Amino acid sequence: MPALDIGQIRFEAAELASVFADPHAFVAGAREFFRRHSDPTVKQSPIVSVHVPLKGYGTPAPVMRTLVGALRKAVLARPALALALIERLWAEPVREMKRLAVELLGLLVTVCPGDVEALMMRWQATLDDLELIEVLATQVTGPWVLGDAGRRLALVRQWVNSPHKHQRQFGVMTLAPLAKQRNFADVSAALEVLNGAMYEGDPEVRKNLAHVLRDFAVHGPSEVTRFLSQWADTTDKNTNWIVRHAVEKLDADAQADILAVLRGRNRAG
Repeated sequence: MPALDIGQIRFEAAELASVFADPHAFVAGAREFFRRHSDPTVKQSPIVSVHVPLKGYGTPAPVMRTLVGALRKAVLARPALALALIERLWAEPVREMKRLAVELLGLLVTVCPGDVEALMMRWQATLDDLELIEVLATQVTGPWVLGDAGRRLALVRQWVNSPHKHQRQFGVMTLAPLAKQRNFADVSAALEVLNGAMYEGDPEVRKNLAHVLRDFAVHGPSEVTRFLSQWADTTDKNTNWIVRHAVEKLDADAQADILAVLRGRNRAG
């Protein structure tokens, strides 16, 4: 793909922002914007959905970021109009259009949390596209949980304990923004939510879980050390994998202690 002309992309994004108040024109323009800045060399994964995979243009990330940046002011100034437009975008059968809907919804988390919650809950209940699950969880639901972690972590626990893989993945990925918050005060409460995922059998969800635990370890090393030490005393192969891959950002002594318990327990079993 030719080098991106960010100046031209900014110009086109500003033109799109100028028709923000006309949903029909905006949706048609956004569809053409993504088509024009597509990357035909990007191979779409065939394993993103249990249904027919969404059509995607392979639009590079800087293009999406530029468009979201151009729309930020209009979205924040007119949230009711933005919500209606977001629903129109979500209805489009194209990954970039749905992703744009999610990114714009994320801008409104602190402006109209009730409306954001209603849309987020409706979308996540049927979502089975792995990429969109991650984007919705990290851009919308995670920041939403941060607004009232004490109450909303109970809902995340329900997702983590769901019998459905995509709900569990959504619950785990919802904690990713919390794990990256330097001053997040409820690390122990968030880790307690993950107890229900520590026997996870799905490899994708296990990878997400280990990644989130590593991120929590950066700002909450003592809490993560305690959590993984409790789970290291296991013979379950899935728990074993999670613990081994979650210790990487702990200090050397904590890693050695946890892995010693893990190895010792597995030999005993």
